Amino acid sequence: MDERTGLDVAAVRADIPALDGLVYLNTGTVGPLPRQVRDAMVAVLDTDLARGRASGRRFARIAEGFEQARALLAGLVRADAGEIALTSGTTDGIEQVLASIPWSPGDRVLTTSLEHPDVLAAVRATARRHDLRLVLAGTSGQAPEEIGSSVIAAAEGVRLIVVSHVTYGAGAVLPIERIAAGARGARVLVDGAQAVGALDVDVHALGADFYAFPGQKWLLGPEGTGALVVTRGAHHRPASAFESGTKSAMLWAGLRAAVRWREEHGHERLLDAVRLGAALARSRLAGIPGIQVLTPAPHAGLVAFRLPGADPLAVATALGGRRIATRGIAEIDAVRLSCGPFTTGSELAFAVEAVERLTLDKAVTTR
Repeated sequence: MDERTGLDVAAVRADIPALDGLVYLNTGTVGPLPRQVRDAMVAVLDTDLARGRASGRRFARIAEGFEQARALLAGLVRADAGEIALTSGTTDGIEQVLASIPWSPGDRVLTTSLEHPDVLAAVRATARRHDLRLVLAGTSGQAPEEIGSSVIAAAEGVRLIVVSHVTYGAGAVLPIERIAAGARGARVLVDGAQAVGALDVDVHALGADFYAFPGQKWLLGPEGTGALVVTRGAHHRPASAFESGTKSAMLWAGLRAAVRWREEHGHERLLDAVRLGAALARSRLAGIPGIQVLTPAPHAGLVAFRLPGADPLAVATALGGRRIATRGIAEIDAVRLSCGPFTTGSELAFAVEAVERLTLDKAVTTR
């Protein structure tokens, strides 16, 4: 039991077989699955195999499961269940919003240069399709408050602002509440991919109109799941209108199990564990000569660092050879660690020691 958080870390780790022999510091890309998630998905497949997939009872059960998922996800971000649209992931939710707006040529859409490449691609495609004026604000190296000020300064005449709650590269927590308050009438669409499950989120307190997040990252659910919050009054269509296509009963059973797993271990305790782990990683990496830590305070679960003269992809590959899962982010020339609620102090010590050894490895540091 961790006395600081009250979290039973041993029990958490016992539920996640992938942690055996692997230092898993890549939850920000995709989290490891608790066995309860796998069991829930297999149970759906077994039932479909035994009973078929065409009965009215099955469809009613699936519909009830979707309603349960909306309620569970709403609870994570302090939304109402009626404000939740089930999506296939963050980018899907963002694209649904972009497609729902009746754009006119010359309308302005504002985002930052720090967004995930998939999000930037979606915004740029929308701008080209509708002959919009795309405005970019915020640059790498700016403090979070400076990025917020840049967004607010550029918001005049903007119809939609697309911005991350936590930037995917450096892990900067942006001042969403301040941005929303200074939006000057623009709707605010937030990418919450690196926030939900790593940071306490209250969509109404933030003032966001739309908030998209995935199931497969910090929630430790299956890929192909996510949610879009459409707050009351943000759009003339209800959240349910942002759902499209056939949803997998199996995947959504897995995500429900993932959220219930969080509830069993304590959502707040899991958040505290992520925060403390990231703080420890940040502190220890900063103590290595030559290492530049890019993640500013306050932070969520991501910690990015730069090893001068080193290719971040080569560093991540070298760490992978030591059974340490990380991610190289070429866009910011950095390696990114994601501290999960299951990450132990001894694992972080092992990872930091491995990074320190790599500072002396000419094969990695020379390019």
